[in-house]
Amino acid sequence: CWGGRLNDGGYWFSSLWWERSVVVLFSEYLGSSAYDGKLLSSDVTHYMIPDWKVVQDYLEILEFPELKGIIFMQTACQAVQHQRGRRQYNKLRNLLKDARHDCVLFANEFQQSCYLPRERGESMEKWQSRSIYNAATWYYHHCQDRMPIVMVTEDDEAIQQYGSETEGVFVISFKSYLDNFWPDLKAAHELCESILQSRRERENESQESHGKEYPEHLPLEVLEAGIKSGRYIQGTLSVNKHRAQIEAFVRLQGASSKDSGLVSDILIHGMKARNRSIHGDVVVVELLPKNEWKGRTTALGENDGEFPSEPMPTGRVVGILQKNWRDYVVTFPSKEEVQSQGKNARKILVIPWDYRIPKIRISTQQAEALQDFRVVVRIDSWESTSMYPSGHFVRVLGRIGDLEGEIATILVENSISVVPFSEAQRAQ
Repeated sequence: CWGGRLNDGGYWFSSLWWERSVVVLFSEYLGSSAYDGKLLSSDVTHYMIPDWKVVQDYLEILEFPELKGIIFMQTACQAVQHQRGRRQYNKLRNLLKDARHDCVLFANEFQQSCYLPRERGESMEKWQSRSIYNAATWYYHHCQDRMPIVMVTEDDEAIQQYGSETEGVFVISFKSYLDNFWPDLKAAHELCESILQSRRERENESQESHGKEYPEHLPLEVLEAGIKSGRYIQGTLSVNKHRAQIEAFVRLQGASSKDSGLVSDILIHGMKARNRSIHGDVVVVELLPKNEWKGRTTALGENDGEFPSEPMPTGRVVGILQKNWRDYVVTFPSKEEVQSQGKNARKILVIPWDYRIPKIRISTQQAEALQDFRVVVRIDSWESTSMYPSGHFVRVLGRIGDLEGEIATILVENSISVVPFSEAQRAQ
C-alpha cells in the first residue's frame, strides 16, 4: 500500500492485492478529515455508526434531516458501491456532501489503528462487521471516551458478540435505535416497518415456494471467467418501452464489443430470457445458437400488423454485474383489482410510471386510500421463485394530475434531487 499528501491537505492511497486470481487496483482520494477522524457538532448526544447492511437497506431513513452525527465507514460505503450500484452510491455521496446532516466519511481501512486484514475462511460479511466495530471503538477512544458510540447493525451475532464488549460503544439493531433514540419520528418508524415487512415476506415466500420462475444467476467468478474467455458478453440492458414485456437489448460495453465480433446489440426476447434484470442493469449474456436467433418486431403503423426484421444476435441473461436500481414512481391498481385480492390483502402489485420497469410487489394496507396518488417505491430484491420484484413503500408524491405531484414524478424518474434551501441560504 502506498500513498501521499496532496496540496490541499488531502490524501491519496493506492493498494494492490490478489483477489480471485486477478490483480485489483484501488485508488481513492480522501480528505484529511476522512483519515484523521473528524469530531462532529457538539449539539449531538451520540455518534451513530451504521454497518454495511444498514447503509444498504435503510439509506432513505438515514437521509432524514433529524438524524445527525452519523459516521459512515469506508467499509460500508464500498459495500454499497459494489452491491447496490452507482445510483444508491451517488445518493450516499450526496448525503455526505450535505452539511445540514452533520455526517462524515471515515476511511477506516486507511487508518493504521483501524485496519483489520481478512482472516482465512472469514466471510466478507463477517469481516465487514468486524472492521466497522473495530473502527467504532477507535472513534470512541479518539473522542477521549466522552462521546457514546452507537453501532447499528442487522447482524444478530454481532449484537451478541460486541454488545457489551466495550464500555461506551453500544451495538443494537436499527429498529431498536429508532425506538430508543427517535421514538417520536413517526415517518421513520413507518418506513422502517415497511422495509421490515417486505423482508419478512421475502423470507416466507422463499421458504414456501418450491418451484423457480427463473434460473439462478451464475456466480461472479464464473461470469468473470466467461467474459474473459469470450463465452459470455457484458453489456447494459435497455428495454423497449413500446414492447417492454417482449423486447430488450443489451448494448455492448468496452472489450465485449471488440472481442465478440458483433456489430449490433443483442436481442433479449421475453421476460424469461431477461432473468430478473431491470432496465439499466449491467448484465452478462450468453448467446443462443444461430438457429434460435429472432428478429426485432416492427409495426408500420398503429393499425398495421407487426413484422419481424431479419434475425439478429439473440441471447439470455445469465448474471447481473451491477444492479442500477433507483426510486420508482408507481400507481396502484383499480379498486376492483385490489378488492379481488381480499379485504385484508397486504401484497399489492403496483404499476410503475416507466413502462420499462416490471410491476413491483409491495406490502401495504393503504392501497384503496392511495388509489389516486403517485407514490415512490424502492425495489429490495427479485428472487428466482417470484414472478415480480419485491419492494417497499417510501413516500407519497401527490395526487395524479396535480401539477406539483407531476413535477415531483418527473424529478424522481430522472433521479434529480431537489434539496430545500438552508436557513443560511435563505438569509443571503
